[in-house]
Amino acid sequence: DPVEEIKVGDQILQSLNLRPRKLEIVSCPSCGRAQVDVYTLAEEVTAGLEGMEFPLRVAVMGCVVNGPGEARDADLGVASGNGKGQIFVKGEVIKTVPEDQIVETLIEEAHRIAEEQGMEAVEGASAEVKVTR
Repeated sequence: DPVEEIKVGDQILQSLNLRPRKLEIVSCPSCGRAQVDVYTLAEEVTAGLEGMEFPLRVAVMGCVVNGPGEARDADLGVASGNGKGQIFVKGEVIKTVPEDQIVETLIEEAHRIAEEQGMEAVEGASAEVKVTR
């Protein structure tokens, strides 16, 4: 698909720092330790942040084993488990929310971070989902 080829090419250029970075969603591969539907969470966060175009790395993780480390390394992240999610901003836990509030909280925090940086959402931008192994 030529449209997907363009998206992938753009992602490659961003990863090589040849094109300015945009929104990046990182999620775990949803192994047996995942205590939430990571794929759905990542898709919902991606959809909720569509249109935002600024360099922000968001980690959506499904367990307490690898989740905290990946979420801590991102600008914004969640480590999920036991029906709740720990929300990380710039490496620090800022709150713990019930599972049904994870997506809404991540989207709100992303907007807050953008406002703090003096940036606004730009229509037409796209977020991508990356599965780490």
